[in-house]
Amino acid sequence: MSNQTKILDDILYQGLRPWLEKNSVDEKFAPKFRSLKEASTDYLFRYEIKFERPFDNKTKYYSKLILNTLKTDVERLYNLISEDDTENLIRYWLEDTLNKRLKTRLKDIGKLIKEKEFDLTFIDPNKASIEFDQAHKANTYIIQLLKLAYMQLYLEIQDAFSTWIDDKLVIEDFYTQLLLEPIPQKVFLTEIQIIEVEAKDEPTKKSHPEPTVNSFHSFTYKQFSTSPDKLTDLCDSLKKNNFISKETQLSNFRKIFSGDEIKTPVIWTGNVSEFYYFIKLLYTKHKLVADLKQNQWKVACKCFIKTDGSFFEYEGLRKNQAPKSTGHLLESAISLLK
Repeated sequence: MSNQTKILDDILYQGLRPWLEKNSVDEKFAPKFRSLKEASTDYLFRYEIKFERPFDNKTKYYSKLILNTLKTDVERLYNLISEDDTENLIRYWLEDTLNKRLKTRLKDIGKLIKEKEFDLTFIDPNKASIEFDQAHKANTYIIQLLKLAYMQLYLEIQDAFSTWIDDKLVIEDFYTQLLLEPIPQKVFLTEIQIIEVEAKDEPTKKSHPEPTVNSFHSFTYKQFSTSPDKLTDLCDSLKKNNFISKETQLSNFRKIFSGDEIKTPVIWTGNVSEFYYFIKLLYTKHKLVADLKQNQWKVACKCFIKTDGSFFEYEGLRKNQAPKSTGHLLESAISLLK
């Protein structure tokens, strides 16, 4: 898997540049737009672009292409960076993706906007004149939307891995530090406000929903409803090999895989590296539980406690290494959930 943003880069640097002669005929984009399907992802986005409506075939096509690509690139980059919990590798991907690639693209877009006069004025419905060159207006629309896509891509990855980033950018920083242009009155890129609604008791029993980004209480085992016996087998295996307390009640153990809030954490009797490896196998390697948007260590520390009753520190927990002598026992236990 690569951290390249090929289609967006093609629009900025290569054959999809909208001002090229081969991309100047509006009619050629009508069938392309109709054949372009809406992209769908499972990623929980934190930002959204609210841009001006496209006004011809060319802007409709490029708009859909850019927004589709943005969705798939965010999910792909998130999966790439989160697939391994090695600190050095995560920091490498973040440095290469955010600082080397995306910041460079935004600086280049800032220069391009000045060189080709792709100013927002040309697409502002309150300022634009019918005397404006319509081809130039379309090209301006596309590059301005592309700029917003790179900005959102940066912010989504930055926020998803915020605990690894010291110098975070806010929307205004893109204009003052990278694009080198005045902050517009209308930015078009906003943070999605998540409103939590207090749950009410339902008369009928419902399956466990996947939690939102602000309400992760425990792990959600993907076969929780269909294969409950697998959790029983896992519990027995962990007890047998002294990874969890032999006094652990099955009901409490199953609770930590339900997605519900935990009132009685399970006592982890193994060492810290064994606990780290157990979570890595469960979440990162085999993906047996629902996506927690990089919050797996925080959730793990809600579900398990040490033998003295204290909580694990999630920041230190994720920096451990796999145990050499007992790793195979944990691998065998986790395989029971497949």
